[in-house]
Amino acid sequence: MNSLTQITVPFHSAELYLVEHNGQPYTPMRPIVENMGLSWASQTVKFNSNKGRWGVSIIETPTLSGIQEMLCIPLRKLFGWLMTISPNKVKPEIRETVIKYQNECDDVLWDYWTKGQAINKRHVISPEQQALLHEIVDRRSHGERKIYAEMWSRHNHHFKIAKYSQLLSVHFSEAIHYLETMEIKSKAVKQEEVLQLPLKPQVLTIASQISHSWSQTERQSWFVEADPNGSLTINVLPQGYYPLNAIEFAKHFDGLLNALASSELLRVGRYLLKEQNAKK
Repeated sequence: MNSLTQITVPFHSAELYLVEHNGQPYTPMRPIVENMGLSWASQTVKFNSNKGRWGVSIIETPTLSGIQEMLCIPLRKLFGWLMTISPNKVKPEIRETVIKYQNECDDVLWDYWTKGQAINKRHVISPEQQALLHEIVDRRSHGERKIYAEMWSRHNHHFKIAKYSQLLSVHFSEAIHYLETMEIKSKAVKQEEVLQLPLKPQVLTIASQISHSWSQTERQSWFVEADPNGSLTINVLPQGYYPLNAIEFAKHFDGLLNALASSELLRVGRYLLKEQNAKK
């Protein structure tokens, strides 16, 4: 049956074709087979040995040399044929091309048939688009690390990607809406309030004295204590000496000391230390 309605479809560096036959999209197979690097003769045998399975039709299509008869199969059958080609059994130099056709070819042809053009579904978002997504996350997280991590984690999980830079451009608008409307589950960490001491004249005087003394001594440490009224007490500490809050020390180390006392670890450690010192 004649069919002069033909669509040329660019696919990477090749041209593929679609023709309408009995109201359905068909594709000439020779361009696909040869562009994949396969033998047209052996594939012709495969098609003709089971024409019913592949829906083979010989269709007259326009070419540069005029109207020619070409072996075509329905577009809906193309994926099934592509899956009969094992990438592990072809020549190494065409393996990547075969995989590329298996992953993309039928989708590209179908998009051209249904939409008039193919959407490159493998094209990821640009750096400018990445920056816009970053701006949304930064603005909504308010510098809170837990919220920041939650938003990116849920975003990547939603779009089934490992990192946001792998987002496909066709999903960019959806990603904006998703991030803008996401219901945050993480709670913001309450920031500790910083108390500003009143700048009484004596405070400024002491600060001036510290500055003067600093330039006149080799002391490396100062202990400054402020009371609720804003008064400061300054003590110069000899090198190697540091102030210790006994209450805080006990709070943090009591548990550790109790654990060591109730186990063999401390006793064994002391024994090993003694043995080590004896060998010196």
